[in-house]
Amino acid sequence: MKKILFFCLALIVIINSAPNVGFAYSYGDPGKEALAEAYKELDKYIDANDWASAKKVYETYQKEFNLYFNKVKPDIEKGFKEKDKQLVLRSYQAAMRLNVERRLHFAQEQFDDYGQAKLLLAKARGTFTVLEPIMVEKEGQEAANKIYKAFDDALAALGNPGLFGIGSKNSDKESFDQNVTYIIGELAPLFPIVSEEEKDKSHLTEENLNFLDKFSENGGSSFWFWFAMVLIVAFIMIVVTGKIKKKNER
Repeated sequence: MKKILFFCLALIVIINSAPNVGFAYSYGDPGKEALAEAYKELDKYIDANDWASAKKVYETYQKEFNLYFNKVKPDIEKGFKEKDKQLVLRSYQAAMRLNVERRLHFAQEQFDDYGQAKLLLAKARGTFTVLEPIMVEKEGQEAANKIYKAFDDALAALGNPGLFGIGSKNSDKESFDQNVTYIIGELAPLFPIVSEEEKDKSHLTEENLNFLDKFSENGGSSFWFWFAMVLIVAFIMIVVTGKIKKKNER
């Protein structure tokens, strides 16, 4: 009887600790995000110029785009209309980045619900797994590894309620939030909404850039010389005008 009781207690401890051990690279099916996995298929069809099949992949997730990624829709639909491969792919990448943010924000809101928060964290990580090769091309593998570490640290911060209190670990909301903020902050500039990025750069016209050249290192000294001269002349005119005005008042 004692052996059976000991075996049951040991099994409970193993079950409680196992999920954290396997987190680093395996969530199983619950950790896969269908919308993100579909990007691989989308990329394959677009690369083969099979726009009809690529459009079907996108349309499969219309509900998600309407609800959560509405800002991306005009760009991605414009890309399909003009058969602009890069616009479609970059727009879908932006949607995946927004999906990571969405999952992480919901995980923050449901932090006290261990099972739900862990599942949402897994979905966010599963989405990032699809974005990882693109990030590696832009920033290198080390940058991607830091994102994975942040996911691992966020999981650890969730703690573990254990089973009947056995194997329980305390949670750390502050650490969880810090890791979420880091992940979002790193991914946002790498996978922007294309139209918003172009809008931010719209003020950099050729005329503006030429104007800025006047303030460059080469022309800086002459600019400040003439600027000082204008100030001196303006000051002299104010002084002279003041004296003339006082003289007339007498």
